[in-house]
Amino acid sequence: MDDETSIFDVFALMFPAPGHVVAVAENGARALQLAAEARFDVAFVDCFLGIESGPEVAEKLHAVQPKLHVVLMSGYLQEERAAAMEKADARAFLMKPFSFETAQTLVRRLFGTKKPVAKAKAASEAV
Repeated sequence: MDDETSIFDVFALMFPAPGHVVAVAENGARALQLAAEARFDVAFVDCFLGIESGPEVAEKLHAVQPKLHVVLMSGYLQEERAAAMEKADARAFLMKPFSFETAQTLVRRLFGTKKPVAKAKAASEAV
């Protein structure tokens, strides 16, 4: 979930089908609607969503799907990261910009698998 919709294409490339289904939401209302309709394993949630707070939206997502792994993302939040993660019950934090490999390694770590999620097209690709 991110208010910068250009990131959606990046996640689709990082986690291609058939192994993964990527659902995107540009705001909290859409993310909650998706969470009510289908089960997800992990949610990447931007901390700053315009007028919404990513940690608050993540907290609501956990109410809908208690087993959901939340990964907060931000290019700005540094000193308040621990507080934001605690509020969101986040499992990890991803600093923007990040590489394909960083995001994929994080997902493998969350689910305890060594197998690569997908191959990056180029090492220079980043969000």
